[in-house]
Amino acid sequence: MKTSLLITVPLLLLTSMLSQAAVNGSILWYLEQEAGIEPYRVRYLVTEDFMRTDEGDGAGGFALFDRGTRQGYSVSPENRTVLRIDGKGQLPETPQQLDIRIKQSVDARTPRVENQVPVTVELTADGDLCYTAVVVPGFPGPARAAFQEFADSLAVQQLRTLENTPVQFRTPCFLSRYLYAADFQMRRGVPLVEWNDQGERRELIDYQIGVELDEQLFRLPEGYDMIRPSGQPDSRNE
Repeated sequence: MKTSLLITVPLLLLTSMLSQAAVNGSILWYLEQEAGIEPYRVRYLVTEDFMRTDEGDGAGGFALFDRGTRQGYSVSPENRTVLRIDGKGQLPETPQQLDIRIKQSVDARTPRVENQVPVTVELTADGDLCYTAVVVPGFPGPARAAFQEFADSLAVQQLRTLENTPVQFRTPCFLSRYLYAADFQMRRGVPLVEWNDQGERRELIDYQIGVELDEQLFRLPEGYDMIRPSGQPDSRNE
């Protein structure tokens, strides 16, 4: 009986391990901060097909971005809902009356990351400094492209709902940061640190490249209600 048990248990474990498909990707940990709250850790799991954002424990909600279809999903286990954000569409063209400029500088004395010298990028709109980022060009893995695609998708969605934003909040910096130049830093590299004077900040604190990730992490849960940004049920229930 003991011999049979000792043989059976490893075989069951091996079968379980083989049934969990893995996909190659990158893990990036950022320390993020918004105005008025304490910094918090966010994990980004990135593959050639998906990007998942969560807190790393697998217990709470998460966001999933399908890079192929440009669809974003925000999963809430508490409400058993999935908020679907359609990011497919054309990026808006910058109006002539909005003066957006991007300044780039390099300090050779800055420590290299992945053998690359970080680049400082500043976004200004109508003469006001809106956002600053220090990015790593040539960062290996799919993260840079995924970040850019996600930023572009959010800009497409922002354009659809722009009329819902009060006019007084549609400042040159708001329009440039979230609509007309949403991916300004991602075009140049993976953010090492980025910030503005409104208390927003994000800093890369750890990363792994070329690791095996559980394919299940990039699937939506079954039995959840699919809703649109308006909060109305999506009749397609995709």
